[in-house]
Amino acid sequence: MRRSYIIVLVLAGAVLAGCGGATWKGRDSDVRNANEMRTGYSRVMINDRMSGWYNKDACVGFPNANSTNGVVQPETAATWDYVPGVVAKGILDVWSLYRDSAWADAWYEGLAQWVEGLEGEKNWAKGGILDDLNCAKVYLGLYEGSKPGGKFENAERAAFYMEQMRLAAKGLEEHKNRYSLPNGGWMHKATDDPTKSYWGQMWCDGAYMGPALLAQLLVVGACEGTSLGWNDVYDQFYASWPYLWDEEKKLPYHVLFTDVTTNQNGKAIYESGHLYPCRDNLPFGHLPFTIYHSEEYWGRAAGWYILALVDVLEAYLQGLEISGEWSEGDPLPSAQNFDELREMLNQLADGLVARQDKETGCWYQLLQYGPEKCATQGIDETGSAKFTNVGEGGTQCNYLESSASCLITAALLKGSRLGLIDQMEAGKKGYEGILKQFVKEENGVLTITGSCQSAGLSKDRWGNAAYYLIGKDVPIQDNTEGKVLGAFLMAAAEYERQ
Repeated sequence: MRRSYIIVLVLAGAVLAGCGGATWKGRDSDVRNANEMRTGYSRVMINDRMSGWYNKDACVGFPNANSTNGVVQPETAATWDYVPGVVAKGILDVWSLYRDSAWADAWYEGLAQWVEGLEGEKNWAKGGILDDLNCAKVYLGLYEGSKPGGKFENAERAAFYMEQMRLAAKGLEEHKNRYSLPNGGWMHKATDDPTKSYWGQMWCDGAYMGPALLAQLLVVGACEGTSLGWNDVYDQFYASWPYLWDEEKKLPYHVLFTDVTTNQNGKAIYESGHLYPCRDNLPFGHLPFTIYHSEEYWGRAAGWYILALVDVLEAYLQGLEISGEWSEGDPLPSAQNFDELREMLNQLADGLVARQDKETGCWYQLLQYGPEKCATQGIDETGSAKFTNVGEGGTQCNYLESSASCLITAALLKGSRLGLIDQMEAGKKGYEGILKQFVKEENGVLTITGSCQSAGLSKDRWGNAAYYLIGKDVPIQDNTEGKVLGAFLMAAAEYERQ
């Protein structure tokens, strides 16, 4: 059922945009300004790419009215999963920065139209996939514009967005109840069959998809009627940091495992020799099993984790502003938990800045290595099925990776702006390096290159160095993939606030 209060942007003469981008009024002058001032790339990127970017291999997009030919509709509308959610979050971050400018209105309205078309498509009732729940962050930005005092104040629209956020909160609650590890951590993806899916796994990525979303929902009051609170936010880091953080390397492992006996994915990786027992099972004391961590430090995973910490700490500060006081925990945020999370953030920021490439300001796909680390098909195994993306004898060496660089940069800039860390210069160097290293103009359209398509751990994906370089699902994309597009916009919004 379509809701009449959503402003529909489809006009007579609307055109379709593929992933080659769209032409729009004023582009040439905006590009000149961006090149001269080193700011404004967010505006150019959104207007070029809002209606055409890639979700892995699929060309998708959102409606956008900033076009020479009127409204541009994507050839294929983005569906509901975390990649479109990340892009939408980046667009809304930029809209929030420029909300007083009329030229930014079309972005907001395009996303409003997109979520209207998704009504009935989402299934949050049982949780299970934190990635998909994370897409609900689009409603936070849309609610900001429609709530009382918002630029597009509309009570009916605001009520709809709040309703959707409450559904997301219930999905998180159900996920907690059904898919928590023995130490309280939330599995990244799970079904009710523990032998399948990613049962027993907790990923760095999930910190951004789960507890960071929960913290933001708590701030806007969307968790009323659930059992969720601020302690649940903190508990996800308490359950992951001691096992994922490598104190020697000052980097986080990608994944922790609690089930390497019944789950086919955990068992296969364990038997491959690429899982390692975590130290002493701290902080939970003796557990009737060993918790394991994966082998490598993947750049994008670290990017998700540090941005999650920044977003959560921002939400703590917003919660404090609303309540006027700290507490020992629920229903108000705790000062002790805030301090512990901030210490995690500072340690991680220091560790990542130490791995920042001195020449470019960017970060590598595998954080502990430089370009000398390589993998070759036929020599280096990536999984039990020899899961590779290069031809026989093909080699891929470690490379500067754009999505990790954008996420880490966004976190350093935002965390420094909020006074949580002191890494503003590293963040600026990162952003300026991103522009030089990855942002290209091709056929009159901005493109972002150098992004790893995907990565995860399963029976065919062992999480060793070779996997992250030549695994079948980790090819390098040079065509503006959504994960890097959204991350770039978040970084650009922070840089342009300076």
